[in-house]
Amino acid sequence: MDRTTRIQLAFSGKRADRIPRYEIFLDEYKQSFRKYHGLPDDYDPYDWYSRVDIGAILADQRGPFYRQTRLLSDDGEATVSIDSWGRRLYLSRKAYFERVQDVVLKDKSQLDQLPFDDPAAADKYAGFVMSTPKVRARFAPVCGLLGLFMGSYRMRGEMDYLVDLAEDPAFCRALAEKLSDYLTVVGLELSKVTATRDTAIWVYDEFSSTQGPLFSPETFAHVFYPYYKKMIAVWRAAGMKHVVLHCDGNCLPLLDMLLEAGFDGLQGLAPSTGMWLPDVKKEYGNRLTLIGGMDNIHTLTHGSRSEIILQTAALIEAAQDGGVILGTHSIDQDVPVPNYDCYASYLDEHDAL
Repeated sequence: MDRTTRIQLAFSGKRADRIPRYEIFLDEYKQSFRKYHGLPDDYDPYDWYSRVDIGAILADQRGPFYRQTRLLSDDGEATVSIDSWGRRLYLSRKAYFERVQDVVLKDKSQLDQLPFDDPAAADKYAGFVMSTPKVRARFAPVCGLLGLFMGSYRMRGEMDYLVDLAEDPAFCRALAEKLSDYLTVVGLELSKVTATRDTAIWVYDEFSSTQGPLFSPETFAHVFYPYYKKMIAVWRAAGMKHVVLHCDGNCLPLLDMLLEAGFDGLQGLAPSTGMWLPDVKKEYGNRLTLIGGMDNIHTLTHGSRSEIILQTAALIEAAQDGGVILGTHSIDQDVPVPNYDCYASYLDEHDAL
């Protein structure tokens, strides 16, 4: 069975020949992996872990000012630039994360005057025309974009936006509506160019911590739900079959509304946040395709071999009826190669359905 068919069956809540897998190996892990196994610098770990079905997302997380990005300064130690969300970013060459110095919506009254770049411009997707065949040759192709909460706070500033959600929900709704109109078109164009309408589109929206959502269910219902529902309805009408929410935190209080809005997949289930895949599977059955499940915070980083096998076995059991794609959020250098090898080998031996 080919990878795309296997993934399509998972999204339909059906059993395939084996449990599908998702995994993103970050560069530091790739280096550790090659060193541990004595492999050349250009060896692809996906050739070793050959049962990974989704190992890349054809994602366009650029914002509505993608034509206005520019470098403002570079003194050799740090850069200052304007990004596609209109933020001015300071990045030290000694640091991993950038610091936000300014945002495009410092003044909320400027929202209506903000000119968004054309979301349907052909040249916006030229890179995906080039990269899609390579991804499709190796994996089941899926696409992705940034969501309403993350896009909104990038334009407004994270702390100011969280205050806005509490004090000025009318502004937040107006911003969500304007942004959703833009992202609706991006999703349509991206899924067409990448030919992923028969698989899935990922929506990256990190609106939860390890303890729960960053706002109340009532706020989600009032600010985000109407525009997600409208956006996903347009996508479905265009033939996009499955919409996956990527959220690393605990979004359990919002799952029913997410289903009603049109999401039918959830990626990023992490035991460290209370999102234990077998429990979510028991409650939601095949109404949600669950992607993830393996703990890369504790179990894979410093768990014993028996602990890794015990957790993997529980996930395999939960996946027996279909509707599950096993994996983690991502694999970085903090995961010892022997630990991941233990997990992958056990799956290889026991993943038949």
